[in-house]
Amino acid sequence: MTITLAQAGLTSAATSVSYRALTPRQQDVFHRALEAATQATNVWHIKDIHEFAAAVLDIDLPHNDELVECSCEGCPDGCDAIAPLSLCAEYLDGDTLRPQCPGCADDHRITSD
Repeated sequence: MTITLAQAGLTSAATSVSYRALTPRQQDVFHRALEAATQATNVWHIKDIHEFAAAVLDIDLPHNDELVECSCEGCPDGCDAIAPLSLCAEYLDGDTLRPQCPGCADDHRITSD
């Protein structure tokens, strides 16, 4: 009998996911994780929470990155992508930087408010 094990690091996690495609349980975990991250008082706890959420959502999260929801205003149906912040473009909405997922940035990059 031969047993074959997958090599570590060869998984194919996504770089972003659609919120609407998540199961209700995954949506709940995502919201709870983001809430916990806002309550965390230590930056390492915040990073751990984001890494946990990325694992639950099967997103490949670069080291020390955070998950964000796309806030693109250029999508007719409203983009619902969740992606690592480092892969997103950012645009200024008044005084606030907002993330725009890689797909939206490729299709219609927002450069100002």
